[in-house]
Amino acid sequence: MVVIKSERAKSLLLAPSAIKQTQLPQMRKYPSDDFVLWVNLEREEQNVKILSFFGELKDYEQVLLEAVSSLLKGRPIKLLSNLTLRECEAFLRDRNSEFAIENLGVLDESKFNKLFQWLMTFRPLEAAQEYQFLTKDGPFRGLKLVAKIRELKAFLNSFEVLDLYQGSPVPELVDVDDLTVFIQAPYHTESDRALFEELHLLGVSTFNEENLNFIPEG
Repeated sequence: MVVIKSERAKSLLLAPSAIKQTQLPQMRKYPSDDFVLWVNLEREEQNVKILSFFGELKDYEQVLLEAVSSLLKGRPIKLLSNLTLRECEAFLRDRNSEFAIENLGVLDESKFNKLFQWLMTFRPLEAAQEYQFLTKDGPFRGLKLVAKIRELKAFLNSFEVLDLYQGSPVPELVDVDDLTVFIQAPYHTESDRALFEELHLLGVSTFNEENLNFIPEG
């Protein structure tokens, strides 16, 4: 059993800074079963300006995420590539010789390392917008690649798509090849696959292209 020992860590449970009590609109859901977690990360160039979290977290996970936020704030995002759970735990100590959190295991280290890698590629959500495919350049199939990418990104950021994927990681465009569209989206469970099929049908309808093919990229 993981035990919080330091007074510094305990105080962060009572007065958190990075852990929010409600999910903020700009937060993205972390696409892993390791945590039920939403994240907001804002940068000033390559430095971390804001890093906050919301989710169903255990007490020791909360204080470790508080440490992550404090260690990164105002510093280059690339520091995540070398950040370790041991450094986060050490940040929370009252004295260097005494553990702030006892009994952290290999699984804890693994899941936090995965989170750190995801944070390095974090892209903030853009504000949702209304979208309707209206182009003077003819049907979708005849558009140049740049125009297809522009239209697909706008479609994936539409109210309809964000509402469809409410509470799940938002689909992101990976690549386009003629009428084949590669999209990063959850596709592990029956629910994920049903959701992706709804997205595909919405795309076919929106672009009026019955041969439009959406391919999931996990």
